Amino acid sequence: MDFNFLEPKTTRFESAPDGTLRVQVEGDRCGLRVEVLRALPLKHPEQYIVLRDGASKEIGVLRDLKEWPADVSTLLREQLRRRYFLPQITAINAVTDRFGSSVWDVETDRGPRSLTTRQFNEAMFEVEPNRYLLTDIEGNRYEIKNLQKLDEASRARFLGK
Repeated sequence: MDFNFLEPKTTRFESAPDGTLRVQVEGDRCGLRVEVLRALPLKHPEQYIVLRDGASKEIGVLRDLKEWPADVSTLLREQLRRRYFLPQITAINAVTDRFGSSVWDVETDRGPRSLTTRQFNEAMFEVEPNRYLLTDIEGNRYEIKNLQKLDEASRARFLGK
């Protein structure tokens, strides 16, 4: 498998006015609305960073963020932080159904949150037994690492859905 590794000398990054990322690869192409992903997020979170354009076509791969200028690596780390933002739900205070959606009042490791989801079967994904990902209508993801470790009332609210 061949990788299109990008080099700092021939690749330019900029943040667009709408907050999205743009990349220009000299003599090759320009990518708009660029997505930044980790190829190996657990083993090498700062290496093998994949860039895809708005059409999900791969632009290239960065070997290591440490090879890039500080302003570029900071910009890319911020994009990765946003993409991999995953608060842990530690308690479920209430779940209210409204017009085919659910409003969740939860506690997370990053403070209290109120989030709205679509129907339960569309919003909740069981990653493995007792581990769930909840996606709100804005595309933000929240994790319940272990449903059995939540308090009894939180489990009842979750299972009541």
